[in-house]
Amino acid sequence: MLNKLKSLFEVTCPTCNDKLQAASNGVCCTKVCPQGHYKEECYYTLGVTIVYDGGLK
Repeated sequence: MLNKLKSLFEVTCPTCNDKLQAASNGVCCTKVCPQGHYKEECYYTLGVTIVYDGGLK
């Protein structure tokens, strides 16, 4: 039951369903697929989210 609830909050890559790796600093929060399929940058102070979907290699 707890695993099902936890899975609702995990962010996965839309291509390979691998868990995204997250990193943040004072300005930006970045989520990246380990395989290089997907990258998301969130700039909360600006209200901007940039999504790179596709070949990042």
